[in-house]
Amino acid sequence: MTTAPPGAPGAEAQASATPASYDPDESQALAVPPPGVHRQVVRRGDRRFVILDLPRVDEASLNALRATLQDLRPQALAVEIDAQRLEWIGDQESWQALNLIDVLKAKKGTLLNAYLALRIFQKRFGSFDGTEPGDEFRVAIEEARSSGAQPHLVDRDMTITGLRAWRRSPVWMRLMLTLTLTFGSFRRTKARPASEHRDRVARRLKRLELSLPAAKAAFVDERNAHIACRIEAIDAPEVVAVLSTVHADRVADLLQSAPDPHACADTVPAKSLFSRIFPWALSAAIIATFILGFALGDPSTMRQALLTWFVVNAICTALATGAALAHPLTILASALSAPIVSLNPAVGAGMVGGLVQLLVAPPSIKELEQVGDDIARLKGWWQNRLAKIALVFILANLGSTIGTVAALMMFPDLFGS
Repeated sequence: MTTAPPGAPGAEAQASATPASYDPDESQALAVPPPGVHRQVVRRGDRRFVILDLPRVDEASLNALRATLQDLRPQALAVEIDAQRLEWIGDQESWQALNLIDVLKAKKGTLLNAYLALRIFQKRFGSFDGTEPGDEFRVAIEEARSSGAQPHLVDRDMTITGLRAWRRSPVWMRLMLTLTLTFGSFRRTKARPASEHRDRVARRLKRLELSLPAAKAAFVDERNAHIACRIEAIDAPEVVAVLSTVHADRVADLLQSAPDPHACADTVPAKSLFSRIFPWALSAAIIATFILGFALGDPSTMRQALLTWFVVNAICTALATGAALAHPLTILASALSAPIVSLNPAVGAGMVGGLVQLLVAPPSIKELEQVGDDIARLKGWWQNRLAKIALVFILANLGSTIGTVAALMMFPDLFGS
């Protein structure tokens, strides 16, 4: 690791220019050539924050991080990770023993999808060579525990981040968000020299802000503020923080002045009144139409309408689930359940399809371990059986939604005849 040489010209003047500043005798604002650790030091009053990140994550830089932490011997260590990710990344036995049936039954498909989406985000914006996203945080936690330091998990819960990105996106942009996170439509990241990485991250963040502003706000801007707030809240005069390159620079900027304490809140935007009422109102209206139609209308027309509802819903869901190359039993179960579960907003065809796919083609331990690499490739979503379960969950719900809309659009012609 390299640092600015002590006593460099103008160093003392820069250090005393503002009460909260980077210390040029301890901080290096330029990327360190690999292997290395990029370090920034922020002093504010009697507090000192040391921000560490790895522009390129490989075995050499992980060893450099270990050496840096052993040299610093922090009493308080902040790590950019949340409790659920730490459980899955830090404890391979817990990850390998993950009961996906319980996850889907407990309606935690969002949790699994949020985890996979965050892995894609980290893959696209990180530089990894023989390592996985989160390895630097796992190493930091291990060093903290071995030295007796107190690790602090300062990232926001990944489910909250995913839901905030989703609910803050307009309806017409949610499909783009789904496709981006599902199929990894950012160009695949290759391990690059550390000196190039920061510029590439900045360019990609600008593109993300233009194409998916709500996702950029949730995955980057809000997490910057949240991480800075959580670091500020640590009761210690000196805090060492291990962050990703995406967040390190902005968090260092925010720590130069007291971060907004409200940014520490873990809140999910409430669904709009329309989104809460409309699905139930639509389901009630469809059911009422069938009941009243059979009671007061032409039974033959209602039988045709009911048949149309079932057939169109089933066909659209079957086609969408088939696009995921799901097991034939999964396609059949999703198609047969779609006309019924589409009338219940609390249950979706994706839940049924995901459960059946899990039962007939459970992922292996190897696939659990390799899911991070596999989902970074388009074809990996179909090859990795864990990723395929998530794909079935998404596409079956999408197909059922399309089938519902298509069937409703056919109803006026049926009743008009």
